[in-house]
Amino acid sequence: MNKWVPITLWLLVLVLGIWVWNQRRSTVPGENDGPIMEGTSDGKIFIEVPWKHLPTVGDLKLTDQRGEPFSAAAKIGRPFLVNFFFSTCPTICRQFNGQMQELASQFKHTDVMLLSITVDPETDRPDLLLKYADSFLADHERWKFLTGRTHEIEATGQQVFHVPLEKATHTEKIFLVDRWGRIRDWFDWNNAEELSRLKVTLQDVLSETEPPLDKTVRTRYALAGGFADRWANEKWLAEFKLDDADGKKFYSRDMVGQVWLASFFFTSCPKICPQMNTQLAKYQTRLKEKSVPLISITTDSNVDTVAVLKEYSRQYRTEGTDWRFLTGDATLIKRIGSELFTAASGAEHHSTDLFLVDRWGNVRGSFNWQLPEHEVAMWDWIERLQQETRPPSSLQRVHPPVVTPALDEDANDE
Repeated sequence: MNKWVPITLWLLVLVLGIWVWNQRRSTVPGENDGPIMEGTSDGKIFIEVPWKHLPTVGDLKLTDQRGEPFSAAAKIGRPFLVNFFFSTCPTICRQFNGQMQELASQFKHTDVMLLSITVDPETDRPDLLLKYADSFLADHERWKFLTGRTHEIEATGQQVFHVPLEKATHTEKIFLVDRWGRIRDWFDWNNAEELSRLKVTLQDVLSETEPPLDKTVRTRYALAGGFADRWANEKWLAEFKLDDADGKKFYSRDMVGQVWLASFFFTSCPKICPQMNTQLAKYQTRLKEKSVPLISITTDSNVDTVAVLKEYSRQYRTEGTDWRFLTGDATLIKRIGSELFTAASGAEHHSTDLFLVDRWGNVRGSFNWQLPEHEVAMWDWIERLQQETRPPSSLQRVHPPVVTPALDEDANDE
């Protein structure tokens, strides 16, 4: 018998096996459609990812063990180590926080903060957490034991860290948030190799003096960049992907590092949209000089396809300027407007304001282009935001300014 026959047969079996495996893998229902949570296939491997694609914690607001409000944005510039627990857990949580205590001791001469967030806020009120913190000899300035209302804790788990927070199944990961508010990586607290990796990564983060805008990082947090692709399962959008009039994909996180201006319109709008886009066309040269991209999102994507937008954009866009006209799923666009920009973005009813987004992806202001005083303020804030070297310590919008109601003089007399 020819010796090549059995070898050929084995090769055929191998090829067939690979084909069957790929077929089964590609037909798993909902494999790429489910919510991104710890325990799925995401996060089990290391990836190289642009730093600006890492998720942010935003302005996480909870209450600490002394009953004082805690704001993550107010602490920008300091890295965090974050874990989850509940005080009545008799074994694992105490061991977990014992490891956090050890990390606090090892990094006590740095500016790293520890945030231990309860998954049982109904029980773990500040007075109880204060006693619990004292049992670990916690420095109350550097190690915060955080609680809040039930919906705040749930939002922290589901929308910020994307982990389950039920008492019986809460995550046992330590999350590292860098100085700039981005979730850098996660680590298994009871694995020696993982703890060594945490310490090395934390030292890298501590050495950073400016945001690594153009760098890539090696992380196990493979959720980075994944939320925009599975937006339908996200309860709150902080990023998005749409298609531009040139047939290219626009990913909002790719804009990190740039200040940009956004607007909403639709091509069949008879009056206000043409007026607005004519005004925006006048801004093009000045925006180009300041390196500020202009992003216009249609609110009628069922009509405004890529081809339609390509033709429409020729009326307004000057060659060589960075003005992108975007379209995509109608539901996604409506959510982008209401959740990210806090603006109406329905098919025929949409905001006519211009929205200013800072270098870190935060919507910082809205401006009525028809009001001269708003136009002046917009150019002023563009320059201010371009000068920022680190994310802001407050995510409150800078425009329109918040007006404090005047006190009633008669009421004061009483």
